[in-house]
Amino acid sequence: MDFLNPIFTEKAECQDCYKCIRECSVKAIRVEGGRAAVVPELCVLCGHCVQVCPVGAKRVRDDLPRAKRLLELGLPVAAALAPSFASEFPGLAPERLVAGLRKLGFSVVSETAIGADLVSRRLAADLGSSRKGGIVASSACPTAVEYLKKYHPAFAASITALHSPLLSHAAFLKERLGPEAKVVFIGPCISKKRESDLRRDLVDVAIDFADLADWFAAAGIEPAAMEIGPEDRFFPGRAAKGSLYPIEGGMIASVRKYDAPAGIRWMSFSGLSEIDRALAELEGVELSDTIFLELLACPGGCVNGPRSRSRVGTLAKRLRVQDYAEAAAPRGSLAEPELASSWRVEPVSRAEPGAEAVAAALRRTGKYAVEDELNCGGCGYDTCRDFARAMVEGRAEAAMCVSYMRKLAQKKANGLLRSIPSGVVIADRELKVVECNRAFALLLGPEAEALWEAKPGLEGADLAKLAPFSKYFAEVIEGGEAIERDIRFGRRILHGAVFGIERGAFAGGVFQDITSPWIRKDRVVTQARKVIQKNLAVVQKIAFLLGENAAESEAILTSIIDSFDDGGEGER
Repeated sequence: MDFLNPIFTEKAECQDCYKCIRECSVKAIRVEGGRAAVVPELCVLCGHCVQVCPVGAKRVRDDLPRAKRLLELGLPVAAALAPSFASEFPGLAPERLVAGLRKLGFSVVSETAIGADLVSRRLAADLGSSRKGGIVASSACPTAVEYLKKYHPAFAASITALHSPLLSHAAFLKERLGPEAKVVFIGPCISKKRESDLRRDLVDVAIDFADLADWFAAAGIEPAAMEIGPEDRFFPGRAAKGSLYPIEGGMIASVRKYDAPAGIRWMSFSGLSEIDRALAELEGVELSDTIFLELLACPGGCVNGPRSRSRVGTLAKRLRVQDYAEAAAPRGSLAEPELASSWRVEPVSRAEPGAEAVAAALRRTGKYAVEDELNCGGCGYDTCRDFARAMVEGRAEAAMCVSYMRKLAQKKANGLLRSIPSGVVIADRELKVVECNRAFALLLGPEAEALWEAKPGLEGADLAKLAPFSKYFAEVIEGGEAIERDIRFGRRILHGAVFGIERGAFAGGVFQDITSPWIRKDRVVTQARKVIQKNLAVVQKIAFLLGENAAESEAILTSIIDSFDDGGEGER
């Protein structure tokens, strides 16, 4: 199947915040090179990562251009409108929405809720003819179906062997309009794109409500202003109680309208975390009664689908859907297409990494004992061991561990401070030492050196008492420019540079004793090199006047450098 996965990462936008990992119920994210990529074989297309990504790096495949091209083919194209349109377009008469879609070029507009009615009627009959106790799980939500089959395979056999409402509706439309007719689904669900990819014989393209709004705007169509004609009606008519499917408990209400048998226990769960908890409680339990589980991946139902435009509360959406469904008259018998589902999903197989491999991964992030495991969740995983397992499986990188990277940065900074021959100090707004190296203490004299030996780093020491040049730190912390100057300190001269680290909070300083022999030699070498560079620049401009004098000057200056620069040996 040569399709881009419906959810993907725009790598240039990903900011390695790992929020998608924290929020993903199935951890279907792999981090590569600091960028979070969706793993298609693990993903169930709930779309939650798209909603929570703070920078919009998680994207949904744009199928709108394909939908537009279908209308250019000259074949009949049906718009299959999800029943949650009642909550997406509040106050808009359905007939005006149909008129707008027909103006875009659709031959007919039909409610996907008709497919829901077909499923409800068949399910009610099946429940009455095969009562044998146990769990019966709905097949209406493709994300919930994938979730069960991939991550709870023990319940896979409990899923009803029926098409989803969309596929049932598409089969119905193909029978009514002819096999050459095309079907474009419009709704709030990303996983419908997967259904379209797998069953292109039934659903040609799936777009969302935001796509439809963009399409209307680009075509200059305002549905609320459309004039209604006699042909602006749903084909072949309005749906019945199948219109309740997009709200939690709606499928159960619809099935019971079709004379479902008595004695069945009806339960509804929405949201993958709620479904997970419910199934965990049912694992291995023997049931004498039949329990029907309506499972919806989105909390509250399809009205809160990941591609919903409206951000009003669930209560308002439920009321709109209920009001619309209550106005629908019962439908007569519809010719029923083939409703048997043939969607196969292989369960996810994850071999548990060995204890030694997990321990090795933990050591890579500086965790050598249980006490080192903070379980802070900064990496996106609940525990350090979950993170280590993901590292072993190639889905995570050591750099994702915030505490490890902070310690590593601190170690590098400390190592750098220790190795710098110049004196380095960092002070806060109270002129208290945050950190300094030993070279700085040596510059200040024996007393400061003794203090440093007793407390390396001199954290908390009063810089004003240690060094008379602390005033420069106060100036820079208050927002002044960086300061660089020579400072007389006793019988020595210090060359110092004080710079801001965080305005109003911290400043740093680097100091050298330029009266030290090796510093004097360094400064002569540096100045000689500067003279060479300036001299050569002038020579390039007036080479025809200077002739051999240029090479002679360079040789003289180079000999000065060579006499001082002994390659790091001697006094240095």
